[in-house]
Amino acid sequence: MAGGSAAELILFIAAIVVAASVAGTLTSEVDRVSDAISAKSLDVAGEIRADAEIVSDAGAQVYNRSGNENVTVHVRNTGASDLPAEPGTVDVLLDGEYQTEVNISVVGGGDTWHRGDVVRVEFSAADLPAGDHRLKLVVSGDEEVFRFRT
Repeated sequence: MAGGSAAELILFIAAIVVAASVAGTLTSEVDRVSDAISAKSLDVAGEIRADAEIVSDAGAQVYNRSGNENVTVHVRNTGASDLPAEPGTVDVLLDGEYQTEVNISVVGGGDTWHRGDVVRVEFSAADLPAGDHRLKLVVSGDEEVFRFRT
């Protein structure tokens, strides 16, 4: 009888050790998933706060408007946060080509692109061929596409 109780006790202790190991593993995995969800929600919240819309008219002249062979579009800050009116704020791609020399200025003046404000985005596009073109703006993860004809 005593031998049977000892075997049962050993099996019981082994079961407790296995259960504790499984519980520890599950707890650490739940913590990792929770951290990942928190990080993703912060990223999404940042993207929601930074949102922009191109307000230029595709039917209006956006290329060579000032005679300097440049592209000029107007973009409104529709997000919940203010953004700096600096070239690094907006990534510009014209027909799939990244534009490095971009000038951004707030319409009406100022250095900060407040919610509801419009900025003028200008960059040189010398020798842009006649036809249809695709302009892509990326503002803090928000992507906007603008199609126009020269």
